[in-house]
Amino acid sequence: MDKLEAVQKVLRFSASTLKWAESKSMYFGDFDSHNVDDYDSKFGEIADEIIKRGLEEDFLDEDECDFLD
Repeated sequence: MDKLEAVQKVLRFSASTLKWAESKSMYFGDFDSHNVDDYDSKFGEIADEIIKRGLEEDFLDEDECDFLD
């Protein structure tokens, strides 16, 4: 799975992470395949935090995340 898919999966299944992202004014539909890697606009940092939370909450497994190589 790529980085965008991972972000979307976590936001879809983790209510606490979705709420956290929304508190940062970042919503599910705001993420796309380009801005998940854009660290100038903060999308990249938020995407990384969403993925970190998804791993901690067992919504993601490191083995399924191709971008973590």
